[in-house]
Order: sequence, then C-alpha cells, then structure tokens
Amino acid sequence: MKSPHFTPLLLLVLLSSAIADDELFFADLPVVASVSRLPQRLDDAPASVTVVDREMIRASGARSLNDIFRLVPGFQTFAHSDVPARVNYHGITDDNDFSPRAQVLIDGRSLHSPLFRGGVNWALIPVALEDIERIEVVRGSNSVSYGTNAFLGVVNIITIDPSLVRGVSVSAGRGSQGVRDYTVRGGGKLGDDGNFRLTYQQARDDGLDGSYDWEDSYLNRRFEARLGYALNSRDNLELALGQVQGRFLSGSLDRVTRLSDPCDDPLRNRDESSTWLQGRWLRSLSGTADFSLRYTFSEDRGDNAYRIDPARCGAEPYPDVNEAGDWGRRHEIEATHNFVPMPTVWSGG
Repeated sequence: MKSPHFTPLLLLVLLSSAIADDELFFADLPVVASVSRLPQRLDDAPASVTVVDREMIRASGARSLNDIFRLVPGFQTFAHSDVPARVNYHGITDDNDFSPRAQVLIDGRSLHSPLFRGGVNWALIPVALEDIERIEVVRGSNSVSYGTNAFLGVVNIITIDPSLVRGVSVSAGRGSQGVRDYTVRGGGKLGDDGNFRLTYQQARDDGLDGSYDWEDSYLNRRFEARLGYALNSRDNLELALGQVQGRFLSGSLDRVTRLSDPCDDPLRNRDESSTWLQGRWLRSLSGTADFSLRYTFSEDRGDNAYRIDPARCGAEPYPDVNEAGDWGRRHEIEATHNFVPMPTVWSGG
C-alpha cells in the first residue's frame, strides 16, 4: 500500500533538484587571470582552465598540494615515498623527478629551481593549503607568455590577501603511519593602512613499514609571512618572506635480511630547504592603467651525503657520495604595465 505522502515528497525532491540545476546554470563563472595575464571570465579565456577554490581544497581532505591535482583533468600525481612527489600532465615526465615542463607560480613567483634539474620540488612548496585562495591551472601550451617552462601548462597559486585574515587559528591532525600535522595561523592590522599574515606549519609521517624494499619518512616545516601596506591612495607595497625545510629518509633494503646495504643505496636522510624574499610595488596610474614592479630572491639547498666504507665494500674511487648536495639561487625582476589602448570599448552588433 502506497504512503499518502509519497507523491508530494517525490515532487518536492524533483522541484528542489530543478532549482539547484537552474542555480548552477545561471551562476556567475569565475574570473581568471592566468591565461592572458588580464582578468577575464572563464568562458572568455582562450585556453582550457581549471579553477580549484578554497572550498574544493577543504572538501578534498588532502594533506599536501600535489594531491590536489588529482582533481584536475589530465594530471597524474605520485605521493612522496623514497622518491620525491611528482605532478605530471598527460604522463610526460621528461625522465625528471621534478616536473620541469609545467610552470608553477605562487603570487607571481616561479618555483622552478636550478638545483632540482630546472623543475619543481613539490616537497618544498612554500605555502600551506589553508593560505590558498584558489589555484588556476592552464592546461596545454596556450601560455607562451610564461616562457619555455610552461610547455605543458601553468599552475598559478593565488594566496589569501592579508586583509582577509584576522585573529589566530590552530589546527592539528593525526592519523595512521605516524601522521602528525600542526598549523598555526595569525593575521591582523599593521597600523592604519597595513595588514599582515603569518603561518607556521609542520607535517610529519613515518611512511611505509619495512615490508617493502625501502623505508621512508617525511618531515616538513614551513614558515611564511606576508605584509600589505597602502603607502597612499595610489601606491601599494607587498612584502613576503619565508622558508621551507624538509627531511626525508631514503635508501633501499636487502630483500632477505631486511637490512640496509651500506655499500649500495644505504638508508640516509635527505635534507632540503628553500628560502625566499619577495617585494612588489603597485601603482595606480589612472582608472584604466596601473604599473607593478616585483623583485624575488630565492635560494634552495640539498644534502644527502653518505660514505662508502672501503674496508667493507672494496676500493671505491669516490667513497664520498652526495647526489643532492648543492645549492641554487635565483633573482627575478618583473615589470608589468596594464592599460586600455582605446578610450572606448568596441562592441559588434
């Protein structure tokens, strides 16, 4: 026997679904700025663009930024183990652990480093997920204005403006395999015309157990400070600085004894760090023109040294091994002038 409330309930569900579909259809499309370097509606952009906003990042439950790209069409990601985490587009790796074929930017700063074979070390991404406003991913090679590193596309990460962060927040997460994550964020006013944002985060896990041919562990600490200050009605100054430190266990195990082989890829720590400083001056020239000047300094370091014992492993011409032992520095200067070339906007009939 049918319930007397079945038909009205079904009609209510169908009506709610139709209203939700209409709201989605008539919703405003997001504005992106990563294709032509000018703000434009997503449907007007001359390239395929995926936008990942704060709500999507929060709903994904991801611990690291590289996991977010599982949501982007065409991207493949590999979590950190005894080798670095990877983010590839259409499976193209160029035989490189550090993905040199897609340009990655954070607030205009390129993350490509000469230390990491011209690519991006995803373990040293200098921003916490909580500080990301949105990620714009330009898929494909329609991004020539970003140079040769943008052969496969552009990942543009925009962080939260300091004026939108107030007070202090603390978050913690624990899980299996020794997951221990902690984040402290704070922000507020700096005088009458300034705002600041500070973030400290630590992410740690014990990795896989010894039932595999390797062992791994992960420890990452990052600190970031960002300041925005209005010098007057036309000039704004932005300053940002920070550091990321990572320590990762790498090395192989003997399949029989389950012990590290001191003569061939022994267990050892890989220490990596990235330090940066960025300043940006923005001046409004008129209602339709502005000028910005940005300078960025960054330094990356790596070290995973170990020594082969000649008495145990035989004579070795080079007993001291340090495959990641080096440093790299970059200076960037960028000047941008945006203006409207014609006083009126042409529109066709």
